[in-house]
Amino acid sequence: MKRIGLLLILISIIGLTNAQVDTTKNLIDKAKIQYKLSEGKTKFYENNFRGALNIYREILVVDEKNAPAHYGVAECQYQLKNFDAALEHIEDAIEINPEVDKDILYTYGNILHRMGKIDDAKEKYLAFRATIEDNKKKIAEYDLDLYIAHCDYAKAHAEDNPDVTIENLGSSVNSGYPEFAPCISLDGKTLVFTSRRNDTKGGGLDINYDHLYYSDVYQCKWNEEFEEWDKAEPIPGKINTEYHDGALSFMPEGELLIYRNIYGVTRSGDIYFSKLSTSSEKWGAPKEMLAKEKMNKKLNSTYFESSASMTADGEYLYFVSERPGGQGQADIYYMKKNGREWTDPVNVGAEINTSSDEKCVFIHPDGNVLFFSSNGHTDGYGSYDLYYCKKDGSGNWGKPVNMGAPINTTREEKTIAVSRDGKYAYVGAYYQIKSRGDADIFQIDISKMGIFDN
Repeated sequence: MKRIGLLLILISIIGLTNAQVDTTKNLIDKAKIQYKLSEGKTKFYENNFRGALNIYREILVVDEKNAPAHYGVAECQYQLKNFDAALEHIEDAIEINPEVDKDILYTYGNILHRMGKIDDAKEKYLAFRATIEDNKKKIAEYDLDLYIAHCDYAKAHAEDNPDVTIENLGSSVNSGYPEFAPCISLDGKTLVFTSRRNDTKGGGLDINYDHLYYSDVYQCKWNEEFEEWDKAEPIPGKINTEYHDGALSFMPEGELLIYRNIYGVTRSGDIYFSKLSTSSEKWGAPKEMLAKEKMNKKLNSTYFESSASMTADGEYLYFVSERPGGQGQADIYYMKKNGREWTDPVNVGAEINTSSDEKCVFIHPDGNVLFFSSNGHTDGYGSYDLYYCKKDGSGNWGKPVNMGAPINTTREEKTIAVSRDGKYAYVGAYYQIKSRGDADIFQIDISKMGIFDN
């Protein structure tokens, strides 16, 4: 009996010891997961969405019911524009814990909006708005009224324009990486664009921003014999560097306006131009804009300049800048040539610029039609849309017109160039038309839209 009693005591002690070990182990696992969640959030705020995504996935391997990790995956996939995956994980997070994050309804609405689920998106926006109804500052900060207006506009203008046809420029131009900022030469025979591919010069990743490859400029020529674009290659010459280089638009004499963001050289991003050597057919090293005419000091500031376009007569330059004194974030400005001098930059005004973001500007060579992208007008589908406006008889710009569906969608249409004859628009977008997997360059027949009618 004594032996049996002693055995029971030993069993109890061993069981208690094991329970204590299991509890300690559980606490350690929880601490590790909490650390991983913090690490994932840090990478997310550093715009390293793929790095954060990998961390959240690691957590879900050991804890498939972790609501914060599901929500983190949803946020990352949204930023990476994988909206189906984002939707799946945010719904998993809500099922586990509907209050996993204070912004979950807002994020849910954004995902649904990008997917074109307009009614559902509006419902989530309104539900989120109700939770902060007394906080007018926060409502404005989250742009909720604007997003709700976008839902209403998208629903009312969902029908595609039958006169518009969109064509993916195919594998000779597009890759599995982002392509954007198309530029078409005045003769229509040279297409230049920007991409963030793995064969960019230096092959480096921008670890200070979004951990994608640095951007480079690419070029392709129109093949008259086969009536198609030749395969795009890095633009020949001295335009590309190991940092950010981008194409903006062609100038009247065939020069190319260039965006550069080079650490220790430019400020937040500046506008340059490059000339093509007719003998070598290579582009020269980009230079600051018209330094002799004192234009550069007026054009480039210590703030972000990201887009520029010049009229065919060389009299006007339109550009985008985040300099202070505008309507909001980035605004569109213009400068006019006056002899050998250029006027100070002039904001094009509140009819075109908004309190949000104007991202791309393209002035048609005739100088009378201005194309731009914006995410701040209430007559939008969501995210960035493409607009145009026309000069009236007094030389003033008229009210911007949304280019409508199918050109604009609930996703992002951010960059545009238009052929000299006004027949084709070249757009960087996420259309699901033979998509290569990221933003592609598309050719859109706009000849029947009446944009250039008097």
